[in-house]
Amino acid sequence: MARRFAVRAGLLAAAFSLLGACSMFEGTSVSCPTIGVLDYSGNMTRFRSGGQRDLTDIEFQAQIGSLAAECSFDNDTRTGTVDLDIVFRGQRGPASSAAQDNFGYFVAVVDPDGEVAARTAFSVQVDFDGGRTEATQEETLVLDVPIGENRSFAAYRVYVGMQLTKDQFDRNLGGGR
Repeated sequence: MARRFAVRAGLLAAAFSLLGACSMFEGTSVSCPTIGVLDYSGNMTRFRSGGQRDLTDIEFQAQIGSLAAECSFDNDTRTGTVDLDIVFRGQRGPASSAAQDNFGYFVAVVDPDGEVAARTAFSVQVDFDGGRTEATQEETLVLDVPIGENRSFAAYRVYVGMQLTKDQFDRNLGGGR
């Protein structure tokens, strides 16, 4: 079942890494907004509380594995729609025996002026069935983006990232050290 959210206003000041996306929708060529992963937010490592922060203290790791999108545009309502598929990869670490784990992620839509038009947080659960230590989870979202007059839907950008603590972000910024 797809989750759905509409665009609202806000601000974003961060560096971004980009992955382009374009697709065909019902026989009409529609350029998607640029789809990408926010810099330094594509993966997350959770350590056990009080641990030394070495490999044996890892409870859970997750990363954004892939993004795919199909887009459409309704000229009557000037609304662009992005059907976004996100694949997450999770790995249970040696400090955990949990059969499942949860983590948060977000999706942000940035307008052509660099303003955040929407940012919504989500939670996802990864199940380690049968004692496995690795699993994938696919999430499907439908984003409805109102497009202003004289604006191009393709000029918008969509960013996905993990909801990180300051320590997790600093670890990613430092290359995982």
